[in-house]
Amino acid sequence: MVKCPFCGTPQVANTIFCSECGVYLLDDERKRTDILNLHDLDLDKDDGGKAQAEALRKGSGPLAVRLKIGESHRVVEATLTKAVHLGRLDPISDVFPEIDLTDDSALEKGVSRRHARILKKDGVVVVEDLGSINGTFVNGKRLAPYLPEVLNNNDQLQLGNLLVEVQMR
Repeated sequence: MVKCPFCGTPQVANTIFCSECGVYLLDDERKRTDILNLHDLDLDKDDGGKAQAEALRKGSGPLAVRLKIGESHRVVEATLTKAVHLGRLDPISDVFPEIDLTDDSALEKGVSRRHARILKKDGVVVVEDLGSINGTFVNGKRLAPYLPEVLNNNDQLQLGNLLVEVQMR
């Protein structure tokens, strides 16, 4: 038996995700994937992507992300100096995401407490699903849990059934 480092629930050895909170349980060495090569990405697919492609090649990339959330079009801006977690606030479970979507009908739209995170890796902005039940989508493509996907300017992010427009700053 192993104990979940986040919620403390006992789990059977070699369990990948906690059955209670969804946290990844394997050690970091077994979580790694192949390195993302910027030359394999089609960053120059349109005029709007050329400036971002050049910034990525230089290693700087965007400094912040601006999210237009749901039907209310509430705008939230977050710097990318560290990972930005998206989800629903739950003080009882000790969950306090940087971007709380509770007031955006997140529960009704299937957003998990710990749903996704946006971060900058090597000058590239990525989004990562955190094992959510209802999934995270980028431009309609469902993401595999815990595998980062490049996030570009004007992409449409979907958490469960909650739509979020993404702008890089």
